[in-house]
Amino acid sequence: MRKLAIALAALLVAGVGVLVPAGAAPARAATPANPKIAIIVGATGSVTPSYRADADVLYAEAIKYSTNVVKVYSPHATWSKVAAAVSGASIVVYLGHGNGWPAPYPNDATYSQKDGFGLNYDVNGDGKYTDSELRYYGEPAIKTLKPAPNAVVLLFHLCYASGNSEPGLTDPTLSVARQRADNYAAGFQAMGAKAVIAIGHSNDPYYISALFTMRESIRDYFLRAPDFHNHLLTYASVRTPGRTELLDPDKSTPWGFWRSLTGDMTLNTADVTGAAYAQTGGDPAKMAVPGNATPKADATNLYGTVEDAVAGTNPVTTLAATTIVRVDGLAGATAPDGSPVYAVHLDDATPGFMVGSTLTPRDSLAPKVWAVDDGPGVLSPDGNGVGDTLPISIRLSETTSWTVTITDEGGTHLATSSGQGDTAAITWAPAAHSLADGTYHWNLTATDAYGNGPLAATGDVAVDLVAPTLGVTGDTATRAFSPNGDGVGDSIGFPVTSTEDGTARASIRVSGGSTVDTEVVPLANRAATVTWDGKTTNGSDVPDGTYIVRLAVRDLAGNTSTYLERTVIVDRTLALVTTSKTVFFPQDGDTLAPTVAFHFSLAAAATVDWTVVDTAGAVVRTIKTSEALEAGTYAFTWDGRNDAGGYVPRGTYRSQVVATDSLTTLTQRAAVLADAFRIIASDTTPGRGQKITVTAYSAEGLDAAPRLAVVQPGISSWGATMTKVSTGVYRITVTLKPSSTGTVRLKVYGPDSNGVAQASNIYLPLH
Repeated sequence: MRKLAIALAALLVAGVGVLVPAGAAPARAATPANPKIAIIVGATGSVTPSYRADADVLYAEAIKYSTNVVKVYSPHATWSKVAAAVSGASIVVYLGHGNGWPAPYPNDATYSQKDGFGLNYDVNGDGKYTDSELRYYGEPAIKTLKPAPNAVVLLFHLCYASGNSEPGLTDPTLSVARQRADNYAAGFQAMGAKAVIAIGHSNDPYYISALFTMRESIRDYFLRAPDFHNHLLTYASVRTPGRTELLDPDKSTPWGFWRSLTGDMTLNTADVTGAAYAQTGGDPAKMAVPGNATPKADATNLYGTVEDAVAGTNPVTTLAATTIVRVDGLAGATAPDGSPVYAVHLDDATPGFMVGSTLTPRDSLAPKVWAVDDGPGVLSPDGNGVGDTLPISIRLSETTSWTVTITDEGGTHLATSSGQGDTAAITWAPAAHSLADGTYHWNLTATDAYGNGPLAATGDVAVDLVAPTLGVTGDTATRAFSPNGDGVGDSIGFPVTSTEDGTARASIRVSGGSTVDTEVVPLANRAATVTWDGKTTNGSDVPDGTYIVRLAVRDLAGNTSTYLERTVIVDRTLALVTTSKTVFFPQDGDTLAPTVAFHFSLAAAATVDWTVVDTAGAVVRTIKTSEALEAGTYAFTWDGRNDAGGYVPRGTYRSQVVATDSLTTLTQRAAVLADAFRIIASDTTPGRGQKITVTAYSAEGLDAAPRLAVVQPGISSWGATMTKVSTGVYRITVTLKPSSTGTVRLKVYGPDSNGVAQASNIYLPLH
């Protein structure tokens, strides 16, 4: 969805009014300027006290920014109380049970108890609510809630909501995780939320504070969180078209799906908390001048002169309590009861004067536009069933009588919709090929029950019948990958570009056969990488074999480019090419860390070449050459020597396995460092005066913690003793000193457990 520039003109027309039936315009309090925050703790059995404590942490943060924070905690979190708390809330927080889909339970086709809240319910009928009795209120119930415009929903500690499983159950596949997160967010987005964030392992106050203190997109807000893992996966939402789903698993694989965001990526944090969505339909405490009022009782007097109003004599007429009185100004006189006398008129143009104590102040503010949802803001009425219509929904600050029209640039009316309520809506559905490409306009007029207004608002939408042009970068040759879950080559990606914004799409087909999967990815800066994980649409593994990936891009209007095809081979034969260590040190000739073990597995028979190569790819040790091997696991212990029997120089080496079967040739490598220490710096391009953290992994046991020596250009070397973090791991944080630019050498040195000095170096560019 997108935000449009809205031209607003709100005019208070004093001479036009309506007669309001009794009870038609009840007094309503205006929403406070500070946004409402609802914090809900559901019934979660024995862990409920800890969730209440977590919620209190969030409450303590929320109350810093808004006085309108509502807590609804188990055992008092019933549906009615939760619905009231969510009403008008800009931030909705829920901690509790999550019951999502897909799940290892019978299907719930309507989601009646899926993807919502687990709230207090008197299950045993004893008239009491406890932390252990709950009912799931699923997607259909969630859709009925009414938060504020641009609301954000924060779900903490739930099962399924972020794509995760229940405790004790295995991790889902990526396909299932995507469905779980997308499904869980769907009902909340249908109720009006612009973003749903699900965090399984955290309730960090950041998620409250950043909405108030940062002005950034909701995507950046999600990425800047303290628990961001930098394993971002991006997909177009299936359940809520036009929205985007982000997953941030703990690892690239096995996954750990504990963070997700689904919503409108154009939403800004300031849209959530920075605007005061005050209702304009409330009755003021004091008379607005000019403004509106009604008599407090039937047969209230309207006088012809100020003097008669003060004396209470000679009324011109009496008014019913439902009559709207237009207050024009103060008459400059005071009645005996101390209330002012007002100059007024009625909607039939009758003028007069009335005593203030006989009048009730009524709504005197014109309605305003709160939010506009026009989806992509563009359509393509070509009759192909994609993007042929454009729904437009406009949220208003109060109940109104409204009309929405669609016009062309010349002002010709093309569609009209009218109604009453606090949401104006129209679905523009022009006949196929009836319109030319170009800019069109939606136009809104709205007047409330007291005649305030009319509000006038307009925005642009577009007709686009031209398809984008697809570009696919990279080699056109057949590529192979091995989606066997070992973390290497488990997916294959295709970088694409487009001449328009929209989505990149892939249809994966059996060579010469049916479609097994489809992938849709939002374009960012008109580029994206479409990734396939070797699974079908329902998440099951495809058989090994040859597949055709048909790539295309679709613009926001629904126009789809011509497609390009790439051939891929799925072959899971080679897996788990690993090393037993990340660092070993054979070159010193002692017995402390002289060898490393290499392994790999074959799922089927293959011809194998197995070598050890250096960073340039040159073979230093040959293990197997064109050897026919059966399915199974294979191992080799390397002593750090080359084929000539001498030790290799210090450096990084890789166990390289090349397996050829009937489908293709697969290559995998696993790296090991042959050196005394593996040294990692927190910044590989540090600057003078900058803090850096240096971590050293020792190949051998040490007598004492090693030291770090820092050698900067033009100054004397300096250093300090490192701190032991765990067995074989040492760390230190230092601030680099003023010096010349050039190269900084970081040297880690210390005695091994035999008392023999060990040392390793890394060199970094210094600016």
